[in-house]
Amino acid sequence: MSILVQREFAVAPADRPEFERQSREGLWPAFLHFGAPMVAYGTWAFGGPSDVVVTHTTYADLAHWAATRQGVGAYYQDAAMRAEIEPYLKVYGNRGEVIGSSIASLFEMDDAVSRARPVARQAGQPVPEAPPTFGRGSVISERTISVPPANLAEFRRLSAEVIWPWLESHGGRVLGMGHNLMGPSDEVTTWFAFRSLGEWYRQQHPSQMGAPAAVVGAFTSRASFVRQKSGRILMIGSDFGVKV
Repeated sequence: MSILVQREFAVAPADRPEFERQSREGLWPAFLHFGAPMVAYGTWAFGGPSDVVVTHTTYADLAHWAATRQGVGAYYQDAAMRAEIEPYLKVYGNRGEVIGSSIASLFEMDDAVSRARPVARQAGQPVPEAPPTFGRGSVISERTISVPPANLAEFRRLSAEVIWPWLESHGGRVLGMGHNLMGPSDEVTTWFAFRSLGEWYRQQHPSQMGAPAAVVGAFTSRASFVRQKSGRILMIGSDFGVKV
């Protein structure tokens, strides 16, 4: 399974535009050369601390993650790869100067239902396309849900085969499902993108939108499996990626 690293950075408000620019023009394109797409960047609008900026970057595995560590990772030691990223490194080489501190969470992703496709790319191989995005001002709903192990397969099926396709048919976009490796064993986390906060709110009420009975029933059945849940809304703060 691939992994997703969610990292919160303490960056002063005055420095955030420069932090985002160096990331968008330097670090994140360099990471595409590494095969590790950054799939969501922004600030917590609801449910999380407002004094941090947040990235979500995906890797094939932990060895892949280790290879991307600035200065010490294998990619930085490889002459051919270093030559590929040198123009980007000139942009983001001093990005750490505006970071006060950071904290990271590590998720193991369910690759069968998640959309990011990280790969441990080697120099000279095709560079992956930037990930899709709705751009600045769009939102990502993060839900962390406690589900009894006996119900997890059905929870996953209803999400991937019924609920998410309906949400996508109304303009949403799934990022994926994962498990926080530092969290409780019965919890899963989902990420789903919407074009606006209003769209997110509207689509929480499928019956009011005239959704088919099968979709409304899937929402109801899935909710019955939930023992506990929490959520956060990430406000996207960059146009990095391919606009969809």
